[in-house]
Amino acid sequence: MKIVPVKSHSSKEESKWGSHGLRGPQGAPRGLLRLYILHRIAEKPAHGYDILREIDDKTEGSWRPGAGSIYPILKELVGEGYIRAESQKKAGTSQRVYHITPEGTRFLEEHRDIPQKIGRNWGAMRKIIIELIDPEQVPAVFASYLPGHFQFAREILETKGDKIPAGELRYMLKEYALNLEKQLDWANRMLKRK
Repeated sequence: MKIVPVKSHSSKEESKWGSHGLRGPQGAPRGLLRLYILHRIAEKPAHGYDILREIDDKTEGSWRPGAGSIYPILKELVGEGYIRAESQKKAGTSQRVYHITPEGTRFLEEHRDIPQKIGRNWGAMRKIIIELIDPEQVPAVFASYLPGHFQFAREILETKGDKIPAGELRYMLKEYALNLEKQLDWANRMLKRK
């Protein structure tokens, strides 16, 4: 089965499928933007524009939520008491800087497992995604996925490793090395068959 991109110029179709052929903010899981905004503000107070720019930078432009997504979420988070807005005068204009509240900090602590659930849910979609990929697209998908997979593992350990007990980090690295050896063994067996 070959997937054919949606090519429709009707506004009804465009709103149903979006310009990329799928609904949603370029494939980001529902609730991820809200969680990231709250997390980001907990790290350091920010303007809405700061958050937009950082998401664009961190995703290398592949996820670009617009102001129509960010500012309503900020307003909701203020209304729910998770963040507070503080007006700040800058060059004759007033901008809002958002700060985390104790309720927002508590919410993040109580929901620390959300990123793990998101990753598990996306991992569970693997077989469906594989089924949708046309064989002609496999080389390009493989070439783009593989480095990203290794980079994710490396970045998460490099950025969070100093907060993990040394023995646990060592165990994780040994497990990772074992998995790499298994993958290398599999790749070598496949190469011998071809």
